[in-house]
Amino acid sequence: MDLFSEFTAWMNYAKAALVEAEIEESAAENALKVSESKALITQWAADAKGDRVTLAKARRDIEPFVVSDRDSHLNARAYRKLVEAMYDRCDRCCQLLSRELSRRISMSPKDRMSSRYSA
Repeated sequence: MDLFSEFTAWMNYAKAALVEAEIEESAAENALKVSESKALITQWAADAKGDRVTLAKARRDIEPFVVSDRDSHLNARAYRKLVEAMYDRCDRCCQLLSRELSRRISMSPKDRMSSRYSA
């Protein structure tokens, strides 16, 4: 039961870390969209038509502050995925321990006694 309590505590910690990572990823994604929009607006001319849109977007994508924000977003996304994997592993271990505890509790007293000495 102590092990189950410890895993539950780690799972709670992992969930909190996952939420923080999701918030950080959303903030980085928003910052990227804003910087892309700013870059596109500064490069847009009144006479821009047709294939100039593609050119303006290409110029936007190589702006240093856009590249920096894109890198920040990718790092935040990678960190969120890492924390999500950690949370999933904790969750699976917690479920395994829960099933094992339920199995042992449902055993008859005689079976519980004999399993103490055989395991």
